[in-house]
Amino acid sequence: MTPISSIAASGMRVAVMGVKTSAHNIAVQPVDPVGPRQVLAVHAVATGGVQAQVVNGEGPPDMVADLLEARTYELAFAANAVVIRRESQMLG
Repeated sequence: MTPISSIAASGMRVAVMGVKTSAHNIAVQPVDPVGPRQVLAVHAVATGGVQAQVVNGEGPPDMVADLLEARTYELAFAANAVVIRRESQMLG
């Protein structure tokens, strides 16, 4: 795997984690007591790419914010998939 595709793949993994985290926050909305909102702590890796970890955020889950975050991660996944596809086309 080339550095470009490994960086894009790490972005896709983080995007999947982000959608799962947002889905979790949305799913626990009607449950009492509502626990803390989960968020991703994302950081860059020295060799390229990103890593993420689920941590507790401030306050209770927010349905609108979580829906927007899920959509943002969905778009990030698609953008990274385009990078991998274009690289594959360029390299044959």
